[in-house]
Amino acid sequence: MIVIGELINASGKKVREAIINRDGEFIASLAKRQSDAGADYIDVNVATGSGETSGEVEDMKWALDVVAGTVDKPVSVDTTDYEVLKAGLEMCGEGTFINSVNAEKGRLDAFLELAREYNSPTVALPIRESIPEEVEGRLEVVDEIVKSADKSGVSRENLYFDPLALPVSVDHKSALVTLETLKRLKEYEGVKSTIGLSNVSYGLPARETLNKTFMLFLMQQGMDSVIMNPLQKGMMAAIKAGNVLLGNDPMCGAYLKAYRNGILS
Repeated sequence: MIVIGELINASGKKVREAIINRDGEFIASLAKRQSDAGADYIDVNVATGSGETSGEVEDMKWALDVVAGTVDKPVSVDTTDYEVLKAGLEMCGEGTFINSVNAEKGRLDAFLELAREYNSPTVALPIRESIPEEVEGRLEVVDEIVKSADKSGVSRENLYFDPLALPVSVDHKSALVTLETLKRLKEYEGVKSTIGLSNVSYGLPARETLNKTFMLFLMQQGMDSVIMNPLQKGMMAAIKAGNVLLGNDPMCGAYLKAYRNGILS
């Protein structure tokens, strides 16, 4: 299970202020704490809402430089802007995660070309102009992205489809739709999966309890990676335990290492 640490995201007030004020110490601390907690990738989103691509390019370069100077972990360049993504990939090189592509007109082919050029694992969202509410609608978009990726020369093994977790506080059956979508994704040869986990619990109390429980359901269905807050110790412990019980941790090696490192309670 690949863990992508989500905390360097300008949608959060403190991160946004740190980016605007060039507070490298704050960004470095977030990178280090996530790395120490066991994150495999550090996601970097610098969209402060200024609306200027040139400024966001410079923000991304600055943030990536801070992260690279702090931790020895690969990054996930998180942006909807082609120029920002290109700059991030040029800086970080082959194998950098792309977060994310979708099927919006004018965006998919250009992003896939960068994914091919940099051999990047890529989060793929089954979205066009809106999010399909039902499984079949999401799979129609998956079909479109897979065909475009095949045509572009992107390896299917680099495609990490997100089955889309929507808040159960809005639709009490949304988690079931997500799980069924994940199950059906396994019908596509070679592709992998990921998920923005915390969306499922939005608007509800005790969110970590919901997130942790949902994560175990997803793991049972074969989820390959997760975008989440690795500083939630209970979440990381659940993943380590889940890997043991699903037979994904030979000799319980990762579980025992996590225990020695204080990740398990």
